[in-house]
Formats: sequence, C-alpha cells, structure tokens
Amino acid sequence: MQVILLDSTISCVAPAKEETMPDREQRVQSPGAPGWAAEVEMVADNVLDLLSTVRKSAARMEANSRSDVESATRLLLRTVAELGPMRATALAASVHSDLSTVSRQTASLVAAGLLERRSDPADGRASVLALTPAGQAATAEHDRARAGFYAQVLDGWTPPELRQFGALLARFTASYDQVLAARVLARSGATSR
Repeated sequence: MQVILLDSTISCVAPAKEETMPDREQRVQSPGAPGWAAEVEMVADNVLDLLSTVRKSAARMEANSRSDVESATRLLLRTVAELGPMRATALAASVHSDLSTVSRQTASLVAAGLLERRSDPADGRASVLALTPAGQAATAEHDRARAGFYAQVLDGWTPPELRQFGALLARFTASYDQVLAARVLARSGATSR
C-alpha cells in the first residue's frame, strides 16, 4: 500500500501486488534523483502543517480543558506511568528537558497530589517521583480521551492502512530523532571547541 500526502490530507492506494524487499530497494530514490527533492519538500511542508495543527489544537483543548493538568506536565505523568518511579534527573533526560524546568513542573504535580516523592530504594538520601492514585486516574482518563479522539480522526481507515501509517510514522519519527540528535551533538561539539 502506498501513502500519498496531498495538501495535508492522506490518501492510501492499494498496490497491485504485495511488495517485496527487493522491489522496494529498486524503487528507493537517493538524494539527488529526479523528483526526490520535491517529494522531500512536500513531506517537510506536511510535517510543518501537522505540527501547526497540533499546536493550535492543543492550545484550544487546554483552554477548554476541565483538567488542571497541562500538556507539558501530562508528558511527565505519562513518562512516570510508563517507566515507573524515577529521580527527577532521569525524568528530565527521558523527556529531553532541563532539570530546572522539570523540577518546577514536578513540584506543581506533587502539590496537586498527582505525583509523590518517595525515598529512593537504591539510595535513601535521594528521592524518586511516583504516581499517586490520583495521578494514575488522571493518566488513565487522558488515555481514554486520547484513544477516543484518535478513533474519530482515523474513522474509516482499514486495519492495513492503520498498520502501514503506524509503521511509516514510527520509521519517520525514529529517523527524525536520530538525525536531530546527531545534529545537536555536532553543534555542541563545534561550539565547545
């Protein structure tokens, strides 16, 4: 199946036959091939459109939210829910943020009763952040709302389309993260010389 992005919409076209890896390798264009730059530009434009839409939507949802949990702190709750109790330094690293920002945000989550500080079992002098029952409930409620939202967004998609879109999005995200991390590392190395 081929995913075609047109003017910020997604269309899926079924292939005539199942594609094999050698077929794919023959089709893969290298940078500099005719039309490759235009296709990359189209993807970049659609990614920017998606990011803009997500930011606008997040701002509208936050304005109309019944929850006291902002999206930035929701990420912290989700990370602790997925990875388990952790130190603030590990949490900051997990969400790619600086410790001072995460400390400020976790302080508000502790004050709201969504996170709690516990003695670190590995080092009693330090503390770890853990979800409280209220934090677990807030995370579960957000997960239910998110699942309902995406069920509406993806209504009408077939299971094969969903699998392919998910796989392509995961591949894009992993590549994006890898290239961005390499660029940040290269820049930090260039500035420290």
